[in-house]
Amino acid sequence: MNRALLSLAIALFSVAPVIPALAQAPRSTNSTEFPAQGANPQSFIPKGWKIESTTQGDLNGGSSAAQGDRTPDAVLRLINNSGDRTLLVLQKSNGQWRRIGVAPRLLLCSTCGGMLGSIQLKIENGVILVDQLRGSREAVSTLHRFRLDKASNRLVLIGFDMEVRDRATGEETRESSNFLTGQKITEKYRANRQRDGIELVSRQRSTISRTTRAIETVDIAETRL
Repeated sequence: MNRALLSLAIALFSVAPVIPALAQAPRSTNSTEFPAQGANPQSFIPKGWKIESTTQGDLNGGSSAAQGDRTPDAVLRLINNSGDRTLLVLQKSNGQWRRIGVAPRLLLCSTCGGMLGSIQLKIENGVILVDQLRGSREAVSTLHRFRLDKASNRLVLIGFDMEVRDRATGEETRESSNFLTGQKITEKYRANRQRDGIELVSRQRSTISRTTRAIETVDIAETRL
């Protein structure tokens, strides 16, 4: 996860009040705003939106290259005039780009991250990693993992990690959920006696549903302990 930014945030301790939950206004964005196919990535961008960043990689685990299609898949981070963000995932086949996923509620809006707000996108081993940091005194780091389900040809959530740290007390809770194995690990930490680090207080493993949700249904506002 975004440990470098999280460490910097801890070092720059703020006395701002704890943020108990993400305050993000309801989104009016829906997938029908974005075309199902187009000649190039720009042709998917509706009026009032623009591309903030583009992340390229292979979501097929190398199968595209094996078939002779070496055009990388594209993950676009979009923002509109109101500051709302959307994640748009495109794939090229037979010379035509098509939309394979859109997440209208996954990304923090431009004013929703507090003093720590940041978003990082990566594609590693066919998995889209969406790493976000938000908060002030309470630092909240989330990592969503999405993979292309070949049976349904849809992007689904296969894993989710979250770290919540109180920068005043040093208390920290970490959760890691794997929706493919149905396992969840929860760890709690506290500041050590020297106040120069943290120590593990408890570690618990639990069973969760092995349901993989479509990327379109994932909402960053749901991420809380």
